Amino acid sequence: MNAPDTDRRHDIGLFRYGLIADLLQLPPGSKGLYEHLAAKAALDYTIPGSSRTRVAAETLRDWLKAYRRGGFEALLPKERADRGQVRALPAAVAEALLATKEDNPRLSVQLVIREARKSPEVPADLPLPPATVHRLLARHGLMAKPKEAPGDHDRRRFAFVQAGELWMSDVMHGPSVGVGDRTRRKTYLIAFIDDATRVVPSAAFALSENTQTFLPVLQQAILRRGLPQRL
Repeated sequence: MNAPDTDRRHDIGLFRYGLIADLLQLPPGSKGLYEHLAAKAALDYTIPGSSRTRVAAETLRDWLKAYRRGGFEALLPKERADRGQVRALPAAVAEALLATKEDNPRLSVQLVIREARKSPEVPADLPLPPATVHRLLARHGLMAKPKEAPGDHDRRRFAFVQAGELWMSDVMHGPSVGVGDRTRRKTYLIAFIDDATRVVPSAAFALSENTQTFLPVLQQAILRRGLPQRL
């Protein structure tokens, strides 16, 4: 491995250690650990070797566990097993993938790979990483969402007809907000929707996604729209 690669791995390891250093004094499973991780996850960083600016709380937790198991070496990124090898797809294989996608533009990358493997030009033992195939298709303009033909309309069917037969709930990540003087916390939008009518009985932002924050939103939904038959 050359010096630039060594320096890059070391810089990444130092960055990871810098984010978890102040948490190492806390015993594993300490109360309030997730709040510390969430606060760090809400901040922007200059991450070595990456264009991303955020680190997920779950990733920070993994780094914390890794350091406790193996020290600083465990924070270093693993070397690529295929470093130095040519990863470009053979021309015949690339053509088979492109032809598969062109014949059926609605196929996902995974289905394109599955269908292309039926072609004699694609060796059965040739690795076809989805990320590599995605880049190939995108480079040839085949990953754009197909346009609907004139007159197309939404043909999705709802499973239930009457209001209140089924409510569905989901959580999506929201913006970071200031809590107290300087702390910034990530927010989560908890929402319910009626399957038949698409009415939203209740929705609210919370500072975490757990049962404690879920139940008050469900309570408001029931108070406003009554008790659903299914959730």
